Amino acid sequence: MRMKSPQRREPPENTIPLINVVFLMLIFFLFAGSVARDDARKIEPPLNILEDETIRSTGALIVDPQGRTFAGEAEVGVADWLAQLDEPGGTDGPIKVAADGTLKADALEKVLRELKDAGRTDIVLITRRGSK
Repeated sequence: MRMKSPQRREPPENTIPLINVVFLMLIFFLFAGSVARDDARKIEPPLNILEDETIRSTGALIVDPQGRTFAGEAEVGVADWLAQLDEPGGTDGPIKVAADGTLKADALEKVLRELKDAGRTDIVLITRRGSK
């Protein structure tokens, strides 16, 4: 009779180092995600519309809280601004107006009336979402 030789068993693979690595990665990404989110909450948008580079880059006529009108950083009258738009290379399409949130309605109405009296009725009012 033949004797069976004992079977060799493979030792089970140790998964503890893999589990350690996964938990370390989880902790790292949780920490990295919370740091990025905290930094974003500290950003304050400009309070004055004239400081908002995004709005200035649209080419809009900007009306500040006192009712003065600006093209970019330069103060300009509505008629002069319209003359610049009518020159070759001016913008086509609707007129863009960006008014400061604290501007009184009658001052905005005055600017819009000037645009309408000049024959421009295709006006788009650019607004900014509140901070809260």
